[in-house]
Amino acid sequence: MIIHILVRKGEIKLNSDGKPYLLTEDCLANFLDSRFLDILEISCDAQAYMLFLKEPFMSSLLKKTPPFPPSYVQKIKMCPMSFQSPTGIKLFLQRIEAILGIFADHTHRFQAEMVKCALWMFMMDMANEYIRQEDESKEHTEKGRRNTLFKQFIKLLFTDVREGHSVSWYASKLCVTPQYLNRVVKDCSQKTAYDLCFPDQATLTKFFKRQTGKTPTEYRRMFTDRE
Repeated sequence: MIIHILVRKGEIKLNSDGKPYLLTEDCLANFLDSRFLDILEISCDAQAYMLFLKEPFMSSLLKKTPPFPPSYVQKIKMCPMSFQSPTGIKLFLQRIEAILGIFADHTHRFQAEMVKCALWMFMMDMANEYIRQEDESKEHTEKGRRNTLFKQFIKLLFTDVREGHSVSWYASKLCVTPQYLNRVVKDCSQKTAYDLCFPDQATLTKFFKRQTGKTPTEYRRMFTDRE
């Protein structure tokens, strides 16, 4: 059994194959290969949609070509719950309402085919949301890494400017390629690493404070105090 639960309001406490879960507002839960679902408690204000799909039906629907990456399946098996943005909730509600509408029309000659199409769209939206969140997470991680690298570069520039005069020298110290270091510096300061040449200490200090909010001395003291 494959079970999809979208909680709009309130809380639902349940067990899926012996594991406890607490589903709250705007939570989307996907239980794959679930043998049983035991609902323990539902709050008075709870509003939720539950979609139960038998494995044979899902196998015939997907035909070994699921509309989502294998990493998505592994993720939801380990952590079946995810919280959705208002935009995501609105989209999933539209898909669910469409499925309900198709089920309600018993006279439609192509009801079975339309249900399959609607389920495909629902699953593709889930996969798309997963991929989008993964991309945003990677972008956030990369942005944090770039900012950290830039600060490390500025710190090295201040302490080792007499020794290092090339981008390759600083890149080697920071364990990155010169090309990547140059891209990071340009993204963070609107200047390439080649352009960061300072005629005197005052110019370096002004640039450093504009980028970090601290003078080189204050910045160095901050790291010294940590040690």
